[in-house]
Amino acid sequence: MLDFVVIGSQKCGTTWLFDKLKMHPRIYFPVGKEGNHWNHRFYLGDVYRSIYHAAMNGPVVDLCHYVCGDITPEYAIMTLEQIRNLRKHHPDVQLFLMVRNPIQRAWSAIKMTYQYHNLDLASLSDERTIQAITTGKTADLGRYDVIIQNWLAVFPPAQLHILFFEDLSVHYRSVLDKCCSIIGVEADFFEQIPNSVLSTPSMPGKKHHLSFTAYNRSISFYQESINFLASYTGRNLESWLEHNSASL
Repeated sequence: MLDFVVIGSQKCGTTWLFDKLKMHPRIYFPVGKEGNHWNHRFYLGDVYRSIYHAAMNGPVVDLCHYVCGDITPEYAIMTLEQIRNLRKHHPDVQLFLMVRNPIQRAWSAIKMTYQYHNLDLASLSDERTIQAITTGKTADLGRYDVIIQNWLAVFPPAQLHILFFEDLSVHYRSVLDKCCSIIGVEADFFEQIPNSVLSTPSMPGKKHHLSFTAYNRSISFYQESINFLASYTGRNLESWLEHNSASL
């Protein structure tokens, strides 16, 4: 049975959360991380649906003592039809959306892509950087207003929980306590894990400055989304709208 889903977003700490939660003896991820079932594999046919169903119902591992999760960052931008399909099969599932300054999130994703393809970031002009930050899937994954409104059009607000990337570096224990409380497992397990383990990033990227120009000219694109998120969560996000450069 699927108990919780981390729906995203990419480069917001989903790998950190996966690595930490899978330490817990009562938390299990039957298909690992980024199974892409509900946004892709479900629609490939009965074989893929049967594989996922079997994994989530324990023919290989007895799941009766586990809380089962699915973490796929691109679930954040699933269509309404896909979200409805998830609720049809798992109406009571708890949902976690991890968020981050959307400009920094986009820049981190761009850096990852360039690193993966062995491309030179120094060759990326400000104009091309701005275009990459504010268009396509990269932009969609940071438009938290659209993401939250789409998921709330299908699921009740009580089932959608927001986690902030910024909290992972300092308040990591509080983040884990919150997750454990919501999904119904004992948070005190993490008391035996050293701070040095819990605070360690799972996928630290190489630092490379995002220029003042690129950052500042991208703010207007995300301003509505940032304002919505601040209002929805009651969190002060004014720093996300300040002119600065991101050394990430």
